[in-house]
Amino acid sequence: MVGTAAAGLWMIGVGVFMALMPDNALRVLRLTASTRTVNNAEQGLRLIAGLAFLLRSPVSKLPEVFEIAGWFVILSSLVLLALPLRWHSAYAIWWADHFKPVTVRLVAPMSVLTGTGLIYAAL
Repeated sequence: MVGTAAAGLWMIGVGVFMALMPDNALRVLRLTASTRTVNNAEQGLRLIAGLAFLLRSPVSKLPEVFEIAGWFVILSSLVLLALPLRWHSAYAIWWADHFKPVTVRLVAPMSVLTGTGLIYAAL
């Protein structure tokens, strides 16, 4: 439960950050995969979250969803670790360049709702 709750709280925090400081959120997005250390830390945390989904799936309110999401997060993290760093970084920068602060604010509630739903479903 701790891992899925942490992932949910992270999503809520990111959503609040996006809503209150969209320009800063775009700056942070541009830093995604900026160095091997940053990329490994990002993917390591995602791997832990994916594993938490898998471990929690049997007792969650949505076991199939948790299992599918867990495998998706784990496999996509492994792919991102294997890709050339410049590809992942360029992808993040492309999105940061195409999102406007107003768009970030409009998307922010989705992150909060996803985090809240994740915590609820994990209980």
